[in-house]
Amino acid sequence: MARVLLVDLHKRFNATLAVDNFSLDVAEGEFVALLGPSGCGKTTVMRMIAGIAEPDSGEIAIGGRRVDGLSPEHRNVGLVFQSYALFPHMTVEANIAFGLQMRRVPRDEMRRRVTAVLDMVDLSQLAKRHPRQLSGGQQQRVALARALVTEPDVLLLDEPLSNLDAKLREHLREDIRNLQRRLGITTIYVTHDQSEALALADRIVVMNSGRIVEEGGPRDLYQTPRRRFTAEFLGQTNILAATASDGTLHFPWGGERSGWNGQHGRLDLSIRPEDISIEAEATGPAVVTDVTFLGADIEHKLDVGGLTMRARASGRGVKILPVGTRITISLPGDLHVLS
Repeated sequence: MARVLLVDLHKRFNATLAVDNFSLDVAEGEFVALLGPSGCGKTTVMRMIAGIAEPDSGEIAIGGRRVDGLSPEHRNVGLVFQSYALFPHMTVEANIAFGLQMRRVPRDEMRRRVTAVLDMVDLSQLAKRHPRQLSGGQQQRVALARALVTEPDVLLLDEPLSNLDAKLREHLREDIRNLQRRLGITTIYVTHDQSEALALADRIVVMNSGRIVEEGGPRDLYQTPRRRFTAEFLGQTNILAATASDGTLHFPWGGERSGWNGQHGRLDLSIRPEDISIEAEATGPAVVTDVTFLGADIEHKLDVGGLTMRARASGRGVKILPVGTRITISLPGDLHVLS
């Protein structure tokens, strides 16, 4: 495992600035997720770390050694692609051994490493099969084993689960996290899926337009984001434009909360749907406009004086309020203000 240090990276593709003033310090053994929408620059950052793309300016260091300008094979990183990128004419064990062959690892050592990593990803029984004989999840395990067998300092994963169905994604997500914890390998994981980032990462780096918007632990970013972009991208949220004056918080539908000791003036509040409680009330300020059954959750879409909000509750005993029901809204005691 090794520390990864990125300093002031810039990358332009013709007229498009893909990565802009990007700096990041990844500690030894840390699992960091680069999270953002398509085109935000996260994959370009990963490709620059791997050496597949070179920055126009800036520095990249792995394990205290500057590597920008070095070819990929001299950086000792393991890379797992979204498309698996397996050789169709080779068996599983041959695909895994390929990187060791390129490094001229002795045959006995190669056999030992391939056997060990096959067991690590639970593919020993499939060693003689070809990729076409494997499921998508099994192919992704082969790609992961191929990246690990060279004993890299850093593991880079580019949307590795995006081609799999939901149930398999969840299963492999757990496998990747457990494996990373067991090996203690420094890992950088690129994804646009907020649930993957929340479940896997020690730290999430939220990106947009080639820049870091915000970074922090999964729980902190979800519950107390500083930026509106983070709040809206990392799950669902309700953004309320409130006003505070003389110790009172005024909500857009006319409601108030006294005893407010936070900042004054116009405020943007981020309130997660699961933090809102609703009750049927004939004179309530809101009305239910839609109801969605989500399995474990029930989501009510609300119209509050022309403002659309969502409230979500979990459990078998959750009461479903029909469309058209007038309701009262209870907000959480600790309201989060965006900066």
